[in-house]
Amino acid sequence: MIRRYLLLIIAFSCTMSNLAQVTLHDLDTLRTDTSIVAVQPSEASHATPQRTPEEMLAEYSNALHRTALRFRNWRYTGGDTLSNPYYFYVFSSPTFYEGPMHQRLGRLSYKPQTTFGTRTSIYDGSLAQRPRLDMTEDALAYIYTTRPWYVRHMDTETMPSPTAGEQTPVRPHVNLTEKVERTPENPAPQIVEQPDIEVHRPNFWNLSAEASFQLIQNYVSDNWYKGGESNHSLLASIILQANYNNKQKLRWDNKLEMKLGFQSSNSDEQHKYKTNSDLLRMTNELGVKATTHWYYSIMLQSWTQFYRGYKKNDTRVYSDFMSPFESLLTFGMKFTTQSKNKRFSANVNLSPLAVDFKYVDRLDLSTTYGLDEAHHTKWEYGSNITATLEWTLMTNVRWKSRFYYYTNYRKAQVEWENTFDLTINKYLTTQLFLYPRFDDSVKRKEGSNTYFQFKEYLSLGVKLNF
Repeated sequence: MIRRYLLLIIAFSCTMSNLAQVTLHDLDTLRTDTSIVAVQPSEASHATPQRTPEEMLAEYSNALHRTALRFRNWRYTGGDTLSNPYYFYVFSSPTFYEGPMHQRLGRLSYKPQTTFGTRTSIYDGSLAQRPRLDMTEDALAYIYTTRPWYVRHMDTETMPSPTAGEQTPVRPHVNLTEKVERTPENPAPQIVEQPDIEVHRPNFWNLSAEASFQLIQNYVSDNWYKGGESNHSLLASIILQANYNNKQKLRWDNKLEMKLGFQSSNSDEQHKYKTNSDLLRMTNELGVKATTHWYYSIMLQSWTQFYRGYKKNDTRVYSDFMSPFESLLTFGMKFTTQSKNKRFSANVNLSPLAVDFKYVDRLDLSTTYGLDEAHHTKWEYGSNITATLEWTLMTNVRWKSRFYYYTNYRKAQVEWENTFDLTINKYLTTQLFLYPRFDDSVKRKEGSNTYFQFKEYLSLGVKLNF
């Protein structure tokens, strides 16, 4: 039944393309033939009787009417479906495919070059579909041998696309008639220019510099109802950093901080200018990575000052360069973290073992800084915690902090430096500095009963980053 139905559809498709050449005898042959086999090539040479267009149209109409009556109430109940992709070649535009003819003629040297009939590439593994393929090939072979005039195209002109989910191997088309230049027996050697390749060693160093100049000016008239005096203050600061990080195990951080500030006071008859900020500090740290955020750490912190320190209307020197000088060597672990947006970073050094060295060049200041009288040096052992923090609170506000704690288990020294930078533009900035301090290793000022100290300033100035 399937064969008959396919042949009728084949005849209908061919007839729509070649209405003037279809005969009633052709349709009846396709409809009643139940065993389609390859026909001898000699049958294709029989001439078709010539008929007038009116006769051909009448015969075609009668054939369609009989076909419609026959299949009016017919329903297909088979397991497959007529939308099967293997029937595509039957219902498409009449095209000559080489595959069916080569399969029927048994040409052993044939290698399919087209999509249709390539069983090894499309139909392998689909044994259930081979009967349908044989039926399709039989129908096409029958049309090619008995009705060759129906064919209007060659498969080399229009190549049907493979069905969804199937892939067809692509083979290059080689035209053997193309002329190929003969390769000389002794070809000249080709000179290939070597590309200019520059190999740069990785740079694990990160160098940075920060310089600022802050100015404070205060004017009070002589007749100000609350009194007071005019003064000027200035502060210069330079911070240099050279940090090495090989991105694997080793870190070596170096930081040099230099601050020096002066202020004037009309009421001070002994000094035209006195220092209001004086610091020279060097920090060196070597770390070996232990885990993601932890390092084995060795840190050396050393600090002193640049200039002599005085008090108002007093000629006595209270501090000077190398008086005092202090150096702290610590051994411990370092914890480091940084946010993903790099707006927050923190480092904490926990050192259970610390060696503290103090040196005072002026002997008259030895006892002031906890040394024995008439001694220049002093060694102590204890523990230390040093933490640094940088946090960009908002776009133009940054907070930098340093916390320092050292104890020799008899006395303690605590410092907490806080610097708030309020950026106005690329160069101008306002700076607020808060510095509480506790140190019970030094002598208390006469009339004071506390070891707490505090320092603060607010300034406006220029700041440059490199």
